[in-house]
Parts: sequence; C-alpha cells; structure tokens
Amino acid sequence: MSIGTTSTVITPPSAAAAAGEARARTLTIWAGRSTVVIGVVHIAVFLVQTWSSWGDWLTGRLHGPTAIEDPANLDSLRLFWALPGSFAVPLVLLGLLFIRMARTGQEVPRYLGWTLAAWVILCGWILEPSGFLLGLVPTALLLLAHRARRTG
Repeated sequence: MSIGTTSTVITPPSAAAAAGEARARTLTIWAGRSTVVIGVVHIAVFLVQTWSSWGDWLTGRLHGPTAIEDPANLDSLRLFWALPGSFAVPLVLLGLLFIRMARTGQEVPRYLGWTLAAWVILCGWILEPSGFLLGLVPTALLLLAHRARRTG
C-alpha cells in the first residue's frame, strides 16, 4: 500500500438487506408502472373528449389575454386544462423516471412519495368524484419501498 492511500473493504450485504433492497426495487418499479398507466389512461380518455378542440388550439384561438377571457372560449379553455395543459404527460415521465431509478438501484426520495400523497389527497378532496385517488396506489408503493429498504 502506498503512502496516503487506504484500503477499502467492501462487505457483502446481508441476506435480509439484499431481500429488502430487492423488494424495494420491485415496489418502486410497480409504482412507476402504475404512474405511467394512470397518465396514459388520462391521456386516452381526454384525447377522445378534447378531439374537437385541437384545431382551435393549433390555430391559436387561445393566444392572448383577450382570447382567454372571452366567454366564447370557455369550453375550449376548460378542455385545454383537461389534456395538453394537465399533468398527464409529466406524470408519465415521472413514472418512467421511477422505473429507471429502481432498475439502476437508486432510491426515490421519501419526500417525493409524501408530497405526491398530499397532492393526490388534496386534489381528490377538491374534485370528487375523480381519478385523483388512484394516485394513492403509486404513492403507497413508493412509501412501502422506502420502508422495505430501511427494514431489510
């Protein structure tokens, strides 16, 4: 050994720790998959409902503050926030990120699961009935993955 260097001894994880890590990885992958499914289903449902408005949106009917405030555009504006302006696409991307993190052995921060849970509960309480409460599935899986990693 040279001066100024230290040797690093890597101890293999215990069987319990390895099992907890494997369980956490599986739970996180399923959290990601369920998040992707929720986002894709949201896009599919609202794509059908908003189909008639896409022409208006792409031609610039909602450009400018006067267009947004125009009562004639109210329905088009409402439909805009249901799909292209919604969180569906970022939700799919977040789910894919969860899956990638799990497959590379990274841990999704616990605050993310708790924040998503709070957001889902608040939105579900404000807008009931809605599909928001489906978001409790991936949030519960993320929190269970964190717990499995800690207890394993």
